[in-house]
Amino acid sequence: MEQENLQKIEEIVRGLFTALGTAPAGLTVEWQATQERIYVSIDAGDNNGFLIGKEGRILEALKEIIEAASSRALGTRVDIYLDIGKYWSKIEAKALESAKNAAEEAARTGRPVKLEPMHPMLRRFLHKALQNDPEVETVSEGEGTWKKMVIQKKSGDRSNI
Repeated sequence: MEQENLQKIEEIVRGLFTALGTAPAGLTVEWQATQERIYVSIDAGDNNGFLIGKEGRILEALKEIIEAASSRALGTRVDIYLDIGKYWSKIEAKALESAKNAAEEAARTGRPVKLEPMHPMLRRFLHKALQNDPEVETVSEGEGTWKKMVIQKKSGDRSNI
């Protein structure tokens, strides 16, 4: 991701939050290569809770607005990872610990371990985090948006598939 594009996204984010009357004290826009995502982190101080909303619903709506405006401005589809007040970072840290424990269990016992249904953004993060694990693989299971992640032992040589 080019720095110029990241700066455009930062301008869009600043404009949106200024229009909402909550100009962020802390704003970071960066490309995270390991997760293949544009990371937008905002600290709006006392307004963090308001901007996150119940179960992160307002945060999700803001993310959609930023993605739409950024995609239009850059002329290409843009996936944004919006984190207000470290909301997603805290959830990811807990989920990653749980997924690593599940991966160890699946590798040790040979039995698949199912995690609770989760938000697609969190599920994608965990799939990427475990994709290079030599002993386990991950799959999503279920219908709709909130699917379970299954962590299972890798099944030997797949070169004939």
